[in-house]
Amino acid sequence: MVEFITTPYALEDIQKLKEAGSTTVVVGTPFFSVRSVCQFPVDMLTSIKEECVKHRVKMYVLVNRFFVEEEIEALRKHLQLLKELDVDGIYFGDECVLYEADLLGIKDKLIYNPDTLITNHGDVQYYLDDGIQMVTISKEITLSEICTIAQKVNGNCEVLIHGRLNMLHSKRNLLTNYMSFLEREDKVHDNMHLYIMEEKRDEKMPIVEDETGTHIFSGFTLASFEELQDMVNAGIRHFRMDGIFHNIDYVLEALKLYKEVLDGKRKGHETFVEYQKQYEDDNVTHGFYYTKTSKVKEG
Repeated sequence: MVEFITTPYALEDIQKLKEAGSTTVVVGTPFFSVRSVCQFPVDMLTSIKEECVKHRVKMYVLVNRFFVEEEIEALRKHLQLLKELDVDGIYFGDECVLYEADLLGIKDKLIYNPDTLITNHGDVQYYLDDGIQMVTISKEITLSEICTIAQKVNGNCEVLIHGRLNMLHSKRNLLTNYMSFLEREDKVHDNMHLYIMEEKRDEKMPIVEDETGTHIFSGFTLASFEELQDMVNAGIRHFRMDGIFHNIDYVLEALKLYKEVLDGKRKGHETFVEYQKQYEDDNVTHGFYYTKTSKVKEG
């Protein structure tokens, strides 16, 4: 069975996503989550869990912050809460989450997503053999490399198939410091409408500064309508869609299209071309599926 993992913006979105074909939702919370489409108060997690049970949807929680020493106790308490709620999955990138979850006996709930680091099957298998539930393959490698990893791995792999990609995270308030240097008072903190452009490129890269620092996203929106079936054939069954910078209607529409492609009701290439035209301002592309991010100069 294929798992479509999606991002809700409100409690009532869980039912909408279920009806559209999603099997799992990803929930973010203040402090513990970074780059989540919506941050739900921690005291809402019980209600979210109840809603997920009601609609038979799995609940994953983002705990993808990198923690410093004085934050470890807060992490322990949060993981204890997630254990009591019996959430279905916990995304992490910091190894201390793995250590603390192991102490609590919930290592099998963990999903390792270190962004760019998982680029070979050995790394995937290492973490799966250690007892965690799933590993997210890097989004910066080609389709061929992703499928090769999946074919060699014994266990669960996840791939991000849709949305803006995180390209950089700094704990520094880069935008605020830049405005201070310019002696300007523009509102840049928690502003989701800013972007930067490289001098010799046309792509607009969204940049967001929040309580966890500064985040820069890809100048394109990844769409995988053409590649979905190849990844399924390679053995991948877990596909995540990120709706950051958009809304629930956007996620529901994309989810419907992926379901139709998977069910053979639509052609992947035709769907991609139509979607590219519909969201022209989003610069919809194949991402890195056919382009290596590392190139070797010859001669």
